[in-house]
Amino acid sequence: MNIPSYKPNYYNLDDITVTQERIPCRTTQDLYMMGFLDASEKSPNLSNNHTLELPLWAVLQQDERNPHFEAQIPDIYSAAYKEIYKADAIYVELGALCKFYYELGMYLTRYDGSNSVAEMLHVTAQERMKGLKDLCQNVGNESLNVSSKFEFIERLLYNEGCKTNKLFDDWLQERQVHIKSTEISVNLRKRRRSPDGETQEEQ
Repeated sequence: MNIPSYKPNYYNLDDITVTQERIPCRTTQDLYMMGFLDASEKSPNLSNNHTLELPLWAVLQQDERNPHFEAQIPDIYSAAYKEIYKADAIYVELGALCKFYYELGMYLTRYDGSNSVAEMLHVTAQERMKGLKDLCQNVGNESLNVSSKFEFIERLLYNEGCKTNKLFDDWLQERQVHIKSTEISVNLRKRRRSPDGETQEEQ
């Protein structure tokens, strides 16, 4: 399993998948012979202020000194959705809205002058983590559709939370659980004090 990227990583498969997400854009100038980028466009050219959707990677690779496209913030990060997340965040099927809600949002913060996307990500995660913790304790909940309810990072946290709770329950019920000694305790056992008071290493 790939470790969540949280920042651009050229060799991370999850990060590559995130940058494949399509986002709304508008052209900042006339683009000749670029009409093929928009399947609904009949003209071979794209005029200035033309709206279309492009993969995130295409927008990220632009020359910042002369960009051809300006990224727009998708509706799922709008003020209307923010109110929905704040009202009952845990019941929103975030995975159905966007499989990479948090990671895509972190990329889009660079195009958000008002800083509202960063605030929304923080509030949404804060509200949903409370419910996520409770759901992890119901490991046998077969009616929960994890793929639609949770987005990518939440699914990882949910799976790890379920495993951790199960191990803790097994430990409480004195089932066979292998608990590893800490590095400090291992080092202490390796040392012993000799009769003359000198500390020696065990062989």
